[in-house]
Amino acid sequence: MKKSILLFLLMIAFITTACGNEKVNEIENEEVSNHVEEEQGIDGALELETGEIEKENNEDQQEVDDNALVKEKADEVLQLLKEKNAKELSEYVHPEKGLLFSPYVFIKEDAVTFEKEIVQGFFDDHESYIWGTYDGSGEQIKLTPSEYYSKFIYDGPYEHADEIEFDNVKSRGNMIRNIKEVFPDSHTIEYFIKGTEEYGNMDWKALNLVFEKDGQGEWKLVAIVHDQWTI
Repeated sequence: MKKSILLFLLMIAFITTACGNEKVNEIENEEVSNHVEEEQGIDGALELETGEIEKENNEDQQEVDDNALVKEKADEVLQLLKEKNAKELSEYVHPEKGLLFSPYVFIKEDAVTFEKEIVQGFFDDHESYIWGTYDGSGEQIKLTPSEYYSKFIYDGPYEHADEIEFDNVKSRGNMIRNIKEVFPDSHTIEYFIKGTEEYGNMDWKALNLVFEKDGQGEWKLVAIVHDQWTI
């Protein structure tokens, strides 16, 4: 009888121990599983963060490269304008949008725009165009391309500009500057010449060269915008 009771107690103890060990194993396995999932979650978060950082760095580098390229192209265009080299200048013109000309920094909807092929013969064109109206008098600006060039494009030594601004958004005079509204995806290089004491510094002038990417992703000239003091 005593042996049977002892044997029964031993069996109960064995079963209890086995169940306890199984429970411990379940807890340990669950902890290991949670730890693995936690590590995977951390690794995934780190990978995502690293990817975002790399993307931001690539975008920042692309912006730096684009800015440098636009500045380089602007200087080349400026030199061609100085030399009146319309043939080579036309190679910089935006193939889809053409080249817009504005005598003032407020670009009007009916601003004159020449296609690339027309720009090639810019200085050989003797036709008079209406480029806008004179600020103050409101009279039409009716000039040939060569006359317009002398008055509203290369009307000063811009190769020796006192200031060269990148994406300037502030108006220097009292006229609204809407270049960015007309060309929202553009970059603008502004060549500014200070006024003289003789005229109370009111005879300042600036030339803005506006660039946008074409369908091939290349920065092309879309506008030449003149600026000066207006009444």
